[in-house]
Amino acid sequence: MPLHYHSPIYFLHYFLKREASQFFVSIAIRNLALGMVLIFEPIYIYLHFGSSLPLTLLYFGIIHGLFGLMAFFFGGKIMAKVGLKHCMLLSHPFFLGNYICLFFLPNFSWLIFFAIISRFLGMFFFWPAFHTDFVHFSEKEHRGRGVGGLNIAFIAPSVISPIIGGWILATSGYSALFISVLCVLLASALPLFLSRDTHQVFTDSYQKTWKRIFKKENQKITLALMAASFEGGIQIYLWPLFMFILAISYESMGGIISFAVAVSALFTLYMGRITDRINHQKLLNIGSFLTSIAWVFKYFVVTPFEAFLVHSLYRIFQSAAGIPFQTIFYDKTAEKGQELDEFIIYRETVINLSRCFLFLIFAGLFSLTSKLNIAFIMAAIFSLGFMFLGEPPWSKFKWRKKQKK
Repeated sequence: MPLHYHSPIYFLHYFLKREASQFFVSIAIRNLALGMVLIFEPIYIYLHFGSSLPLTLLYFGIIHGLFGLMAFFFGGKIMAKVGLKHCMLLSHPFFLGNYICLFFLPNFSWLIFFAIISRFLGMFFFWPAFHTDFVHFSEKEHRGRGVGGLNIAFIAPSVISPIIGGWILATSGYSALFISVLCVLLASALPLFLSRDTHQVFTDSYQKTWKRIFKKENQKITLALMAASFEGGIQIYLWPLFMFILAISYESMGGIISFAVAVSALFTLYMGRITDRINHQKLLNIGSFLTSIAWVFKYFVVTPFEAFLVHSLYRIFQSAAGIPFQTIFYDKTAEKGQELDEFIIYRETVINLSRCFLFLIFAGLFSLTSKLNIAFIMAAIFSLGFMFLGEPPWSKFKWRKKQKK
């Protein structure tokens, strides 16, 4: 799809803003590091547990469960006290600690507990501060393009990082991969030292945060966040395991992911542009439906070439849903004003506790069956739940019925 000719000018203008440039550079370097290991980490844990899918899912489920609970109890208060940039900086030692634990895990199995703790603390310090900081400096009238730029900061390094990670893994093993990730991850912290910090005043009590999840006006948002969490969990953790079980080599796996990311990067630039000009909800509904179709195709994958084609298609469709989804969410967050950080904490609590719940269910399911692609049909259903963030198509039919009555 052709790119709109104004996009490079906008992104250059956006990048040259001091706050945006330091933020995006740090995120880009960080994703170069994590992109090298992200798809291979579930496989590493899977092999550590003797190819036990239930134990692998319990490992990641515990991490997300702890993050959800900690965000619920302490996340906003720590952001208010430490500051957004410092929170993101504090996440780096814990991510580093996680990969150090994984490096020594073959020799010291008890380090699995410290790997869990360090991983969830890294996520705990990084993600709430990241989302809050982005809402602060993104412009409402150009938020779709801002989200597109944010996605490029995520995606651009990921075009090459899976190939690099797969090559290192195939030639030198997991130890060399973890060392490489540690070095690049350290470099990603440097741009954050150059930017000024922002503090938020967090006023929610634990009871108020919990009530926000079940508040009637937030019900559809909660359902949309749960759907995104479920679909994302299957994509991040189960799809790489599925490719590994299909006996796809590490290098081929890295190539499949990298090519799909490159294709979606071009599409993301275009989507970021048109999201500000076309109805967000319409784009979200179309993208959700197409993402659901892509997951149905994934169910039937049996060869590396099929995995290559279907995953490339999935990344394009998922971008069509992801850009408007994020834009709508950040718009809703910005509208909260003084309660902005409370809304972000609510998001993290819903996403991580629901993912923990899903993985506990999957751990039980896959102790009974080894047919991993069953989860892809569930992901197809969850993808349709993205629409709840706005007005799903079926809500119009309900409204018309009420009108007739």
